[in-house]
Amino acid sequence: MKQYLYADGVENVTLAGGMVRLDLFHFAGRPEHGQQEMPREVDQQLVLPPAAFMRAFESMQRFVAELEKSGVVKRQPSPVENASKGRDAVSPNFE
Repeated sequence: MKQYLYADGVENVTLAGGMVRLDLFHFAGRPEHGQQEMPREVDQQLVLPPAAFMRAFESMQRFVAELEKSGVVKRQPSPVENASKGRDAVSPNFE
């Protein structure tokens, strides 16, 4: 029998003991007053050898490219890209 895992996302990725560990979370309850995000609860961990993690990462990159090409998702600029918009990317050491 197949076993399925469900997660709302990945909370943290670490390398420990030579293995890549992804802490999986689910949303727990409702946002408290003044909070915009729902509380997260880490309840599972996916542990992979580095080579398996890299294969999974490459597979996900290909899938994201397919989703973007078909218009299902659109890539949003990262906070770093948003912060540097309109100015040259210059090291703070040279400002």
